[in-house]
Amino acid sequence: MGLLTEGELDRLVQAGCAGCGGHKLTFRTYVDGVVAFVAGEPVGRITWIYDGEKFVDGVYAIDCAGCGAAQFASEVCPRCHAPGGLARALAESNRWPVPAGCADAECAGEEIRYAAFVPARVDYEGRRAERARTAVEPSDPGFHGFRAECRDCGQIIAARAETEGCPLCDGPGPLRARPG
Repeated sequence: MGLLTEGELDRLVQAGCAGCGGHKLTFRTYVDGVVAFVAGEPVGRITWIYDGEKFVDGVYAIDCAGCGAAQFASEVCPRCHAPGGLARALAESNRWPVPAGCADAECAGEEIRYAAFVPARVDYEGRRAERARTAVEPSDPGFHGFRAECRDCGQIIAARAETEGCPLCDGPGPLRARPG
């Protein structure tokens, strides 16, 4: 689990900003997304694949959207809780290569669905959260892949093993189970 529990998140949302009284909050979080690649090149936008638990699990900062006052902040890695891990995750580039195509010789599909942890920003004001937004592209620091699947045959071509260390900060772990 992340450092912020669902109960703590609910409390922060209900309370709003102590400084200005605003209730619109900006969340910065690492969430799961998928990008389509053809022959090793990205060909579309990120499709978000996280649920509420994974969203809360990846939250590393919450600010008031009105005045910018910090409501919550953490510097540990959102995935493994390594000290200083967040800074490494945001600054380092993806260490896990995108396969150029399907590993199955009978399929030989070139379109890969590449799942990654991506830093995103989400605004919320008591009703429904706005759509996640990110400026991070697959070649940018902060984008960290963990699974590749062939779009044609559905086969998982490769998946980053938990024993390879943390997919975000490359820390040794211990990694905790992903929610959901």
